[in-house]
Amino acid sequence: PPPSFFHEIELNTRAFLPSGSHMVSGASQGKLLTQLASMTREGRILELGTFTGYATASFLEGAVNAGDITGYDGPMGSREGGPFVMTIERDSRAIDIAAAHLEVMSRLGTGEEAAEEACALRSESTKVPELDADSIVFPYKNIASCEIVRATDALANIEQMAFGDGQNTPAPFDLVFVDADKTRLLDYVEACVGSDRVLKKGGLIIVDNVLWKGLVLESAGGAMTKEDIDESEKNMDNTEVKKSRRARKLAGKMHIFNSAIVKDDRVEVVVLPIRDGLSIIRKR
Repeated sequence: PPPSFFHEIELNTRAFLPSGSHMVSGASQGKLLTQLASMTREGRILELGTFTGYATASFLEGAVNAGDITGYDGPMGSREGGPFVMTIERDSRAIDIAAAHLEVMSRLGTGEEAAEEACALRSESTKVPELDADSIVFPYKNIASCEIVRATDALANIEQMAFGDGQNTPAPFDLVFVDADKTRLLDYVEACVGSDRVLKKGGLIIVDNVLWKGLVLESAGGAMTKEDIDESEKNMDNTEVKKSRRARKLAGKMHIFNSAIVKDDRVEVVVLPIRDGLSIIRKR
């Protein structure tokens, strides 16, 4: 099982952002993300969609592992090189909560003391600091660092990287985790595959939620007719109907993405039926 610090991240998410608590990576997926990051060449990770920092913390552990495995002895990882996690988020409340978690991890690691401090964030006497900086960096174990970047459009950020635009463009990454706008997944992948400035050759793109509550399988197989859908919505109120239709619409977009990416000869793809479905895409 993961350290109890990660469980505290889940509990804090339920307390501070209850409507999004289902979005936390969770133990099994978090462990997989750490292992994948640990197996990269340099431990350089780009995450699109921080939320409250569960996957971010998992990747940061993996980045340090990669540094240890390769015997990295350079300066602490950063945009310029070495083990490094850059994570991009637009939601201010999520950034505040993720930063609070990563600040604890930066000082105390992921042991019991860190878990106790993370738990204390839920106490009435503690207030999660509100941040207004565009980015904030957390060092970890004198090997890696993690930078949270505030951005309204993550796709625009990685397209800037792909074209070499902007100041302080980071060195290429080994792994890109896409947990952002589901309607533009092919655009995210194109930015990573089409330019070695974002993702190295042989690097991995991991796309979350590719099975979308199992509805992608129904969309792919045409398992439900319009009559079936109407019957399933018969006892729902208006809010539930809207949620159901939005979920089916997004499932259709995920099916389009899955169908398109598997035909792209620039990549190799495998889908893991873990949690809400993970697509692991290797850039040739």
